[in-house]
Amino acid sequence: MKKRYAVTLAAALVLSLAGCHTQESKIHPDETTVQGTGTDQESPAQPDQGAEDGPDLGDGSKKDDGTQTDDKTVHKVGRHGDDYILPDALTHVYTQSELAVLTREELRLARNEIYARHGRQFNSDDLNQYFSQRPWYQGTISPDRFDDSVLGQNERDNLKAIQDMETGKTVCEIPKIGTEEFPRIDGSTATLPISQAMYRMATGASGMEAESAITHGKTTQAWMSMVAEYVSPERRPELVIAYEPGEQVLEAFKEPGNEVIMKPIGRDALVFLANQSNPVHSLTGSQIADIYSGKITNWKVVGGKDRKIQAFQRPAESGSQNLMDKLVMKGRKMAEAPVDLIISDMEGLLEEVSAYDGTGDALGYSVYYYARNMYRKPELAFMAVDGVMPSSETIRSKSYPFVNDFYAGIRADTPKDSKAYELFEWLTGEDGQSLINGLGYVGIGDGAKELPGNLLAPDEDFTAAIPLPEGHVVLADGRYLFGEQGVGVFDSHMNLLQFIGHVDCDDVNRFLECSRDAVLPMMDTITGGYGHYSIGKNQWADREPEEDDTYSYWDEEAFAESHPELLQKYGVTAEDVKVRFYGEYAGVFVITDQHAEHYYGLDGTFLLDYETGGKGEEELPSRYVYGIDDHMAYVEIVDYGDGNNPGSVQYHIYKDGRLMRTLTDEGGDVSDIETHFYTRSNGNYLYFYNYQDELCAKFLYGYYGND
Repeated sequence: MKKRYAVTLAAALVLSLAGCHTQESKIHPDETTVQGTGTDQESPAQPDQGAEDGPDLGDGSKKDDGTQTDDKTVHKVGRHGDDYILPDALTHVYTQSELAVLTREELRLARNEIYARHGRQFNSDDLNQYFSQRPWYQGTISPDRFDDSVLGQNERDNLKAIQDMETGKTVCEIPKIGTEEFPRIDGSTATLPISQAMYRMATGASGMEAESAITHGKTTQAWMSMVAEYVSPERRPELVIAYEPGEQVLEAFKEPGNEVIMKPIGRDALVFLANQSNPVHSLTGSQIADIYSGKITNWKVVGGKDRKIQAFQRPAESGSQNLMDKLVMKGRKMAEAPVDLIISDMEGLLEEVSAYDGTGDALGYSVYYYARNMYRKPELAFMAVDGVMPSSETIRSKSYPFVNDFYAGIRADTPKDSKAYELFEWLTGEDGQSLINGLGYVGIGDGAKELPGNLLAPDEDFTAAIPLPEGHVVLADGRYLFGEQGVGVFDSHMNLLQFIGHVDCDDVNRFLECSRDAVLPMMDTITGGYGHYSIGKNQWADREPEEDDTYSYWDEEAFAESHPELLQKYGVTAEDVKVRFYGEYAGVFVITDQHAEHYYGLDGTFLLDYETGGKGEEELPSRYVYGIDDHMAYVEIVDYGDGNNPGSVQYHIYKDGRLMRTLTDEGGDVSDIETHFYTRSNGNYLYFYNYQDELCAKFLYGYYGND
C-alpha cells in the first residue's frame, strides 16, 4: 500500500485574536455629545495645525502611509465653519493626534459630517442649519430612511476614532510607514499576530494584505536568518519578534559581526495539554520532568488510569522545545519520543517523531498563546502545574511556574534612524505594549490603550459552507492541516468532527470528499499494520486484510487496445496515445489529433479537451491536466515569464468535459482544487472557498504549528 505523502507544509489552525472585541459599538449621528471624561480643547489650535507628533503639515507633506509625496497631499483637520472638518474622511483614518486639536463641539460636527456627506438629514435643528451652510451638502434622506451601509470602512473607522475621543478613550498608534519601507520581519509562529497587526496599523493594509506581506518561519529559523551567511542582506529580517532562542543560536550571536540586540516585549508560558477525558488535571514540575526523562511511564503513578503515558515531544530547536529544555528539563536528557512509521518510496518505512495527537493517553506541550488562540482541538485541556492553571493572570504574576519572556531583536549594526529600529523601540513603549496586551498576550508593561478599529473588526466572513452532498464529509491529511500524523474529518464549514490519529491513507493525499459511512484502506503508523477504517464508526473495521492482487499501470498500448472506439472517434492510431505524469502519482492518457488533445483517466473516463489549433508543442504553453473525480478535471496552464514578465498561472476547471470555472493566482496562490471547493495559499495561511467564491474557512499551515 503506497502512500502519496509529500513532506510539505502540514497542519493548519484557525487564527483568532483572543482578548480583542470583534463587534464595533453602534455609533449614531445626530447626538449632542457622547458622555465620557471629555477631551475639550479650551484653547483651540489654529486651523490646519496638528498636534506635536501629528502629521507633517509643512512643505514636505505626507500621504496616507506616512511617506513623502510630490503632490503635497496632507490630512488637514478643519475647524468650526470650514467647508469640512475632516476633508479626507473617505480615504484616511484620522489618528488621535490629528483629532486632538478639535473641541468637543467640533468632534460632534465631525461625527455627523460623515453622515451628512451621504445626504442624511438630522433631527437636531442646529445640525440641519450648520450643514445647510456647507456648499457641498444636499440633505435629501430623512433620518428614519437613512441606511448606514453606504458608509465605507474608513468612514466607520473614523466614527470609532471620534467616539473614542469624545468618551476620553485613547487608541494605540504606530509610526506611519509605507508598504515599500516597512522593514522585513520574521519570528515565531505564536508571535505572527503581533507582526501582522503592526503592519496593518503602520500601512493601513487589510488583514489579507498583511498575511501576504508578513510571514513568519519558526523561532530558530527566524533568529538564525539575522546572522546566517546563507541569507543575503536584502533578504535578511531586519526585526525579529520571537521566543527565546536556543543555545545553538546564542552561540552564533557571539561570533564577531553577528551581534544581536534582544529585549523582552512580553511573556508567555510553556503549557501542557491532555485530553479532557484524562482524570489527571494537575502535575508537579518534578513529575513532568520525570515523565519526559522516562522515569514515570504510567498515568497511575500520578493518579490516573493504568495506561502508558504517550509523552509527545516538539522538534529540536523549535520555540517550544527551547523552553522545555530551559524551564523543565534543565539539563536532564529526554526519553525517546513516540514515533510514527512513514512510507517513503525511496527508502521504505521511515521512523518520524510523532506530533502531539490529543488522544486519551497523550501528554504534549506548547506555548500558552498558541495553544489558547491558534490551536484548533476543542477536546484538549490545559494541565495545571504545581496546582496553578495557566492564564494571562498567572503568567503576568508569574505564579504559574514555567513563564518566560519573548523578545524583539535587531542586529547591533542596525541604524538608529531606520524603520526597524523605530519599531524595535516602539514595542516597549505604551503604544506597543497596548497592542501586545490588546491582542491577548501578556506584555511586560501595563499599556492599556485600545486597539484601532480596523484591528477589532474581522476582515473576513466565514459563514459560507462547502456544498457537500448530504451525509458527506471532507477528509484532510493531518500533516497538512494539523501538523500531526492522521486524518481529520470535517463538516461543510470545515469544523473538525473527529481526528483519526496515527493512520496513513492512500486515498487522502491532501483532501478527499466522501461519505461519512466510507470505509477506507489505511495503515496504522504505530504498528505498521494495514486494515480498513470506518470513518462513521471511528474504528478499525478489520486488520491486515488479504493483499489485493490486482495491478493497475499506465500502459499506452493496453489503453489503446481497451478503447478502440476512441481511436476510431478521433481518427488516430495507437501511436497517438500517450501517458503523461505530473508528479509522482498524477497521470492521464492523452489522445492527440490535428486540432486538440483529448484527456482520459486510467479507466477511460473522459476528462477534457484542450484545443491546440494545429500548433506544435513549441508553440503551446506549458499545461498539466489532473483528474478530480469521475466528472471533474482541470488543466493548469503556466506562463513562466521572463525578465520583463513575472509569469502567471491559470486553472481551467471542467465538469463533464465542459469548462466550469477559470481561476488565477490573483488573491492568493491556488493550492488545491476539489469537487466542491478550492483553496488559496496566502502567506502562512490556507483559505477555503466554495465555487461561488465565498470564504468558508481559514487555517494556519500546521508546518508552523510545530514551533
